[in-house]
Amino acid sequence: MNIWIALSDCGVDAPSMDMVPRRLNYIVPTGTEGAIFDWSVSSRQIAEACGGGEPTHLHFKTGDAIVFDEMNLHRTSTLPGMTKPRYAIEAWFFAPSCYPLDQLPLLV
Repeated sequence: MNIWIALSDCGVDAPSMDMVPRRLNYIVPTGTEGAIFDWSVSSRQIAEACGGGEPTHLHFKTGDAIVFDEMNLHRTSTLPGMTKPRYAIEAWFFAPSCYPLDQLPLLV
């Protein structure tokens, strides 16, 4: 599970998040043609996951949070008018049996 908490207003003049407006039943491939990084999803793959449309642009007020998992496709959203910095906390939670081996665990 991922909990993303806005520490500043974002979505109008600070970067926010775009999210495919439904939980997917598959992992979207990364690093395909048009992807900026080998770990990112291309705009074409995002459009396909949205059924040919666009992801939902989210607006957050300070203290707003969203909870999602690896089946919710999302990306950082930036638009030309977003000139302010975004401050947020992103926290991932894993079951002990699924914790990534290259990370240092913290028991909560």
